[in-house]
Amino acid sequence: MTQAPGSERWARDAFGSPREAIRASLIVLVTAAVWGGLTSFGQQYLPEDLRSLANAAGPWFAVVMASIMVARPRLGLAMILGALGLIVMNEAYGAVSRWRGSFYGSGLGSIWNLIALVVGPMAGIAATWLRSTRPVLVALGASAPAAVLIGEGLYGLTVVSDTTSPVFWSLEIAAGIALVVVAAITRVRTILALAVLVGASALGAASFYVVYSSL
Repeated sequence: MTQAPGSERWARDAFGSPREAIRASLIVLVTAAVWGGLTSFGQQYLPEDLRSLANAAGPWFAVVMASIMVARPRLGLAMILGALGLIVMNEAYGAVSRWRGSFYGSGLGSIWNLIALVVGPMAGIAATWLRSTRPVLVALGASAPAAVLIGEGLYGLTVVSDTTSPVFWSLEIAAGIALVVVAAITRVRTILALAVLVGASALGAASFYVVYSSL
């Protein structure tokens, strides 16, 4: 049997077989489209204390990352799907909002789509690392959603505290901390990995807060 050319082997290692790639893409992109569309309804129908759920980046990041974990694509495809998932989510939200009579402009050139191109691959990498058997990679993978949830929760409690309820932001922080605790108990079993988990979560949350506050 002849071996596949180097480029073909590289593509299969990075993206998996065509069937695997199609299956993973459908799971992530359909999930993203549904969640994005529902976000528009959430802004109107969620209780006041939870309405920020439909105006927050943390849940979007978490949903895309979770869908990638379920889909289990190879690393290269996971990075692409992370970006595409967030873009599809944003565009689905815009489409449903416009259909419901609310203005949502900017199209594909939206700043949120540009941010998705940067943040999305990180979601894909983190989701892939969470499946690793190496404690340090698991710690880094878990720290990504924890940092986003904690950082945005702190942003909500400070920067937009005058116009939003503190309930959701407090829950978001609690979810981020709970994620760190669960990862530490169930997956991170070395002192080094635990230090990485806590340190990366704290540094990531602080970085998110600074960057998000500047947008």
